[in-house]
Amino acid sequence: MYDKFFDVSRKNMVNNQIITNKVVNPLIIDAFLSIQKEKFIPKIKKSIVYSDSEIAFNKERSMIKSFLLAKMIEFSKVKQNDSILVIGCLSGYSVAIISQFSGYVFGLENDLTMVKEANTILSNMACHNCSINYGKLSEGLKKNMPFDKIFVEGSVEFIPNNIIQQLKEGGEIFAIFKEQKSIVGKYKVGLKYEGLVSYRHLFDANAKLLKDFNLKDDSYDFKT
Repeated sequence: MYDKFFDVSRKNMVNNQIITNKVVNPLIIDAFLSIQKEKFIPKIKKSIVYSDSEIAFNKERSMIKSFLLAKMIEFSKVKQNDSILVIGCLSGYSVAIISQFSGYVFGLENDLTMVKEANTILSNMACHNCSINYGKLSEGLKKNMPFDKIFVEGSVEFIPNNIIQQLKEGGEIFAIFKEQKSIVGKYKVGLKYEGLVSYRHLFDANAKLLKDFNLKDDSYDFKT
């Protein structure tokens, strides 16, 4: 009964939220149709899993809206052999989506319990070309560098240089930049050329600010 409800809701989400926001890549559309989002969210949030809203995991972190995730990926032009890092992937929904049409996707999260649960979900769904890693978000994933593309799933005020160093020459990094007094953020792509990154504005977007990328907070305590 619930499976059928979720299947119908998933199709409605794709048709009414994603496609209507001008996402046209069939690989992305198929991924959102096939990946069961309900498996990646807390049980108490299942009633709103396919709604047009963020899904809060705690006071500081939320899963971004599905149509926004789809639009972010659409602009990235992910290739089949790309090695990708998703920073702040929570339970791994975005990782599962991108893994459907890329090479290998590495997720990064700073909650060890969530990391373990996310890897179990991905394994049960036979998503074998991806994994979730535990670490401080602002440090990236040095052991698996360099990456063709890096996604930051959430708003940032800055991108640390050590993450830029993990990007291949000619690679791209995607993030929603939000100034401290701004109401609306800007989703930008940064292209790495000769070790430096130049950014280009793609569209306006909003998402919850990631604490690791807050200029005011340089005292974030990461427990190993």
